[in-house]
Amino acid sequence: MALFGRARTKKREREREAVHRALLDLRQRGRQQGADAVVAESWQLMSHCFAELGRGDEEYAPLLVETARTSFGLHALCGQWFPATCSALNFCTAVAFVESRCTSLALPFPEDLLPGVQVMLDTSLDVAHRAGIPLAACIIAEALATMQLGARTRAREMSAVLGGEDALRRLQAIRRSQQETIARESREPAVSVDGVAALRSQADAMLLQDLTDVIDGSQRWPLHAGATVAPAVLAASLTGRSVVYVVPGAGAGTAVRLEATETGRTLCESIALPLLGLDAVRVQAKRVRDVLNSGERRPRLRDLAARSVFEAVAASVWRPVLDAWPDLEGGRVAIIPVGESALLPLFTTPVDGVPVCARTDLTVVPSGRALMFAGTWPRSTRTRRKTLVVADPWYHDGAGGVPIKMAVSEAREVAALHGVDPVILRDPDPGAGTGQAPQRAADPLPAAVPGGLVARIADADLIHLAGHGILDLEAPLNSTLLLGRPTPLSALLPRDLRRGATVVLSARHLAGLGTARSAEQADLPASVLAMGASSVIAALWPVPDVDKTKLLMTHLHEELQRNTPPSVAAGRAVARLAQERNTAHIWGPLTHFGA
Repeated sequence: MALFGRARTKKREREREAVHRALLDLRQRGRQQGADAVVAESWQLMSHCFAELGRGDEEYAPLLVETARTSFGLHALCGQWFPATCSALNFCTAVAFVESRCTSLALPFPEDLLPGVQVMLDTSLDVAHRAGIPLAACIIAEALATMQLGARTRAREMSAVLGGEDALRRLQAIRRSQQETIARESREPAVSVDGVAALRSQADAMLLQDLTDVIDGSQRWPLHAGATVAPAVLAASLTGRSVVYVVPGAGAGTAVRLEATETGRTLCESIALPLLGLDAVRVQAKRVRDVLNSGERRPRLRDLAARSVFEAVAASVWRPVLDAWPDLEGGRVAIIPVGESALLPLFTTPVDGVPVCARTDLTVVPSGRALMFAGTWPRSTRTRRKTLVVADPWYHDGAGGVPIKMAVSEAREVAALHGVDPVILRDPDPGAGTGQAPQRAADPLPAAVPGGLVARIADADLIHLAGHGILDLEAPLNSTLLLGRPTPLSALLPRDLRRGATVVLSARHLAGLGTARSAEQADLPASVLAMGASSVIAALWPVPDVDKTKLLMTHLHEELQRNTPPSVAAGRAVARLAQERNTAHIWGPLTHFGA
């Protein structure tokens, strides 16, 4: 791997080649003789790579990725949860090292390592829960779940976020708490290296080291074990939210709760989610996609598909979470869906007949880092807010589909609520019966939002975009927003939005998650949050082009016009429409992302 520029010697190259051969041989013997025969050797091989990386031989980072993954798998097969969790943390350190080097060289993360990242995210968090180290589960999730957007997020205004007096005070309080925790642990009787207390101490020490590095300014960002849980703890403090990771696993899932120091609660707790296996998540996601993407127009059948998913999500996630932590009811909660759980309607699922977003102030975020950034910037009040409403009803310049009938009328009604004029890029019925032909864009031009509109979007505090979107499941950052011309997310990502902006995407299916690398939430909401927004409101699946969809948007903007926080506004809009029959497929996919 040509990522590391330090001088090599023939001797060091031969040593690394020997490690690689030993790893291949170990895997072969493991398949033939069983995990028990080679598990100790896998630990030794991983430890050697970790030590060499620590001594400065950067070429050992890819080797540590592979040896740590092998050690994790073998220990997990043997039911040795503690060393398996240790191996997972070492894996995260190696991945963060490789990712950091790729970012510095403007190179993509190596494709051959990505399948291992997916496997580790699907399995290692549940193992950390079984080991009794929920903090390790958070560290792993933060390190692996948003790699493509991580560099962009970390680069945005880092000094402003962490240099503020309030953030520094909160970080110092978190560090004092960690120091007290470690001091208590040091007074406990000594334990063996594979004991739960030893691993808990390791995770606590990782967090303490990263907090110290940030506070003292010795690093621009914690890289001790990758992007650790420090941003998530700070985000919980800044936003006053309980942070709950929802993690599907190979056989069962896990929920991990993270709390700010000032709440007085345990920093990290976890529970098992027995019904949240990966297979069950995929079945439910496929069921709703098959019906809603099939062109089925009958509301009753679309509703049945949505409600079957609601029942599964309530049983597998929300009921066990609220049973274990009843104080979340009516509180402020941020859900971080790890991997493929992001496909589920976690925001709107009814519990005892009431959408959960109406029972609590709820939001969904791709990571603790994203929540930290989203919660940093204050929102403008109604009297000072710049509002932009844009509509483009055409699909592929009218050639690849039919116009969205309601896009223009929705934009006009939303704009009227805020007292602004909408930007109508193309109108399928201009003049309302004057006989004028629909406005059509010129031949497709290079992917870009129409001239001047980018600046207006970047300058607005509240942005409503009504139109089509195309989700690329294989490469989510190639998903396209149609605003006059097809605009891929990758073209928008380098731009900055106004800090604290709220973005409403009344577009078709742009909050969904890709399938090629489902470990990463590289979708439009994650991208817009990385661009500087505090709130993104979008749909997880296609919504019909009907009056009720427009009504949901007007309910939402009526709340926003009253200065209701966007997460609460989305919950109230869902609750209002949920009272009407056969509308679950309309309000079900709506989700608030951000702070």
